[in-house]
Amino acid sequence: MNIKMKNTLIIIATLILGFVIGFLANSRLSQIRIDNMRQEFTQRGMDYRFIRALEPSPEQLKIIRPILDKYNDIRMNNLQTHWEDQKQIFDDFEDEIKPYLTNQQLLKFERIKDNLNRKKPKRKDYNKRSKRKHRNSQRN
Repeated sequence: MNIKMKNTLIIIATLILGFVIGFLANSRLSQIRIDNMRQEFTQRGMDYRFIRALEPSPEQLKIIRPILDKYNDIRMNNLQTHWEDQKQIFDDFEDEIKPYLTNQQLLKFERIKDNLNRKKPKRKDYNKRSKRKHRNSQRN
């Protein structure tokens, strides 16, 4: 092979390798962001963030735990109220728009509604400690 062909292949291989590395890095960073958002909706997520940042002693943790639980309950009730408000807004929207839609549009609307309901987070008692073992080390 001549030098021009080798240089061209090296440049193309470098570009392809760059795309692959960029794709993998982007997907990992996106996954980390999604995991962080998911943690915001759980009691363990708030605990993990504050306890990791503050590094309280066992004595402090005994005092801090009820405070964390109290504000976790407040946050979870606030989120539950928000989700209920959003559902009410969507129901009002549905009632107002349905009379103006065709049958085909109504079917599409129902599919959209089913997809939204499927993704709805489930409310549970967030301050009940799970019986399964949780990792104590830092997450990646």
